[in-house]
Order: sequence, then C-alpha cells, then structure tokens
Amino acid sequence: MDSPLSLQIQCAVCLSDFTDPVTLSCEHSFCRQCITGHMQASLGSSACPECKKPYSKEDLKPSRLLKNITSTVREHLSAERKADNVKSPTSKNEGQALKLPETELICSEHDEKLKLFCETDQKLVCVICRDGDKHQGHIFKPLKEAADINKGELKTALGFLANENQKLDKMIQEQTTEITKTEDKSKTLLAQISAQFEEMHQFLRQKEEEVKKQLKREESKITEVMQKNRTVMDKRFMESKEKEVLLQSALEIKQPDDFLQWWHEKGYPLTKGMKDKGSVASDIKYTSNVKDLTVVHDSLFFGPHETHLQFFVWKQMLGSIKPVPESLTLKNPGESYLKVSPGGARIRQADRTSALFKGFNPGTVSEENFQSGQHYWEVEVGDKPDWTVGIMMGEVKLKSKSAESEIQLHLKHNKGYVLSSDGHEIPLKSQDKPRKIGLYLDCKRKEISFYNADNMSLLSQWKYSSNKPCCVSLVPGRYLDGVNSDPLTICTYRFKNSKL
Repeated sequence: MDSPLSLQIQCAVCLSDFTDPVTLSCEHSFCRQCITGHMQASLGSSACPECKKPYSKEDLKPSRLLKNITSTVREHLSAERKADNVKSPTSKNEGQALKLPETELICSEHDEKLKLFCETDQKLVCVICRDGDKHQGHIFKPLKEAADINKGELKTALGFLANENQKLDKMIQEQTTEITKTEDKSKTLLAQISAQFEEMHQFLRQKEEEVKKQLKREESKITEVMQKNRTVMDKRFMESKEKEVLLQSALEIKQPDDFLQWWHEKGYPLTKGMKDKGSVASDIKYTSNVKDLTVVHDSLFFGPHETHLQFFVWKQMLGSIKPVPESLTLKNPGESYLKVSPGGARIRQADRTSALFKGFNPGTVSEENFQSGQHYWEVEVGDKPDWTVGIMMGEVKLKSKSAESEIQLHLKHNKGYVLSSDGHEIPLKSQDKPRKIGLYLDCKRKEISFYNADNMSLLSQWKYSSNKPCCVSLVPGRYLDGVNSDPLTICTYRFKNSKL
C-alpha cells in the first residue's frame, strides 16, 4: 500500500511518481509527457484532468521545486524501506537484512546478459548480438536510458488514453441523458396519444348516442301512426268477429219458431244494419268495414346516415380536430399562361388556342412563409399526368422558377414520380397514384415529408440545411394539348360544429 507521503508525488494521469513535472495555471501538476499526451488527445480546447479549467501549451510551467521534492521523497522512502528490512529479518541470522537474488535476463542465443536495448527492433540484446549481422546498422541504448525514453512514450500514450476515457465517460453520461429524454418524451407522447384518441372516442360515443336517439325519434313518429291505424283495425275486427259468432250460432237453432223469434229480435236488425243503404232488396249489398282501411307500410328511412354514416360523422369530426391541414394563399405572378383563382387556392395552366410554348411550365408559391414550427398541407392533384409540389427556401424568383434552395416532388408525364433537391433528381417507386399529396414541413428538424394523403402513406422524406424562410411551391405541369389543364387545389378543412 502506498504511504501518504508517496501519494503526494504521484501524477494524477499515470499514477506514478512525477517525471519532469509541470504546473498549470490552476496549480495542478502533472508529468510533462502525461499532460502533453492529454493535450494531443483533445479535439477542442484542453481542460485540466482534475478541475476541468482550460489550459494551453503556454500554461505548462516547469516545477523545479516539485522535481526536487519528488527526488527527496524517493530517497526518504527508499531509506525507510531499507531500515524496515534491517528491523524485520526474515532469515535465521537475526538483525541481518535478507538479500534477494537479482534475476538477470540472459540471451537465449549467446548465454550473455542482456545489457543493451535495440531501438530498431525494440528488443533486449547482448553485446554479441549487437556485433552480429542481424543488428547491423541498428541503434542501441543503455537499458536505463532506453527504459526512461519508453516510459516517457508510455506516459504520453497513457495521457492520451486518460483524456479519451474522460471524453468517453462524458459521452456515456450524455447518451444516458438522451436515452432518458427519449423515454420521457415517449411517455409524454403516449399520454398525449391516449388523450387524443380518448377525445375522439368520446366524440364518437356522443355522436353514437345522438344518432341512436334520432333513430328512436324517427321510429316513434312512424310507429305512432301505424299503432293508431292498427287500433282502428283491432276495434273493427272485434266488432265484426262478434257478429260472425252470433250469426254462426243462429244457424244452429233447430226449431223454425225459435229461429224466427231470434230473427225478429236480433237477426233482422243486425243484417239490416249491415246492408248498404243505397241497395235494393233484389240486389243485397253489405257495407264493408275494410274498404276504407289501408295498411300503413314501413317508411323508416335514415337518409345518408343509413348509407353513409361513417363519412358524415368523419366530416363532422373534422370540425373538432385540431390542427387540420392549413390553408394557403397562392401568389398571382401575373403570367398570361397561368391562372390563379380568386382567393389564391387553385392554380392551372391557361387554355391555349395555338401550339406555341407547348413546353412552357410556369408555377407560383404561397404568400405565406414559414421558419419555425411544424406545418401540414394537402394539395389535390386529381388525375393530372404532370405536376410539381414542394418547398422553396430563401429568395424566390418566379420568372426563372429559382430559389436559393428547393425540394420538389414531381409527377412527370410518362416518367413517373421524381424527387428533386437543388437540381439533383431521384426517381421514386410508387404503386399508388394519389389524388391528394400531403406536405409535412418540420422547421425544427429541417425536414420535408411527402404523403399519399388518400391513405396517409409516406412517399418520400428529405432533410434540408437552409436557415431561410420556406414557402410552398406549386407548378400545375405542362399543358399537354389540354390533357393536363385541370388545376392544383389547396385543400381546406373548415367545418362548423353541427348536429347530425
């Protein structure tokens, strides 16, 4: 175990006694080669391994006092060890220090002591090896001098590793912090997702109850009429059934006088009351109790809620969803071959009467600029065979269709989908042909994403480096003899809350 005194002359980098000690401005001391190696390993400014205070090469001041103290402490500790050996004999002759035999390294080839170090081959050699052909022209050093040189290099490497390990330890701590941040953010997002889905579930449950109540009201209104009609039928049926039973029972009277007595009292008045007042005796007609009755048929119909319930509820749900795709206002560049609708939500190629400028393909950008936050828009492209949707950054020149930087998604006639970034084009493979394109601009992460807005699948994603404001860019595509004359339209989702 190191004594307290020996710890005072140890370098904090190599944990060995100081060799050529130097002191920094923060008054911490190190071996010159240890702190030099530490400095070489630093990618940026160097910091003291103990207090982290920055230092430069000019701050390395030789410490003669510390060098002398180190030498004195070494001699003192060596004398103490010798005295301890004298006081604690380990042999039979008490009072005498035990001398341990020194182990000498012998050359396996010449049986001579290895007294030299070959710097060229970096190995111990004997004097015979030095003069042999194998080491012709090599450089040799005495063992102590070679050991001091290599220890110095070792300390430099040790200083480098100490600094590297310090950086790695810091990076590990930072990475652990980032992992914790990611886990915390994930928990927050999970809670946010659950809350938003619960909000939609609550909306749907409320709408379900409203629709069911409305259905019950429709059912009650229609069945009330049908129930009243059936009550009239029930009453007439009972009256007619009683008459039928009475007449049927009269037929079973055997004695003529009994029958005629019944006929006089009941039969004649009953049958006379059943006759149509306008009939004559020879043409007997009875008044029908069924003739003026009709069956009220099922007329329950729930309109579009019966056939398109989910769509109607979805449309109404959009009124409560925030945020929804944002609206945009397109600039009117005053180009005769380009038509921008009033309000700036739609753009198309102007109709042409001649074949001139067939390949002319003008476009425009949004009035709005974006430099922060996250934004989403949807552009209806329909069945157009040629169009461009994207983002431009910095100063935009509409006449030359140029900007400092741009990211565009194209559908090129007979070529398919292409992503372009500052003039570089990348073909995209897509089996879909969306009627709507979604653009998601994340200014914080400097990222633009293109979606098939029909099913919300990702078409492409691209990073950008510009710090300039962004605007949405639309080009309706080549005219193609009128085949591609349909407009590009900025989709808006503005609905008022209303009951189904």
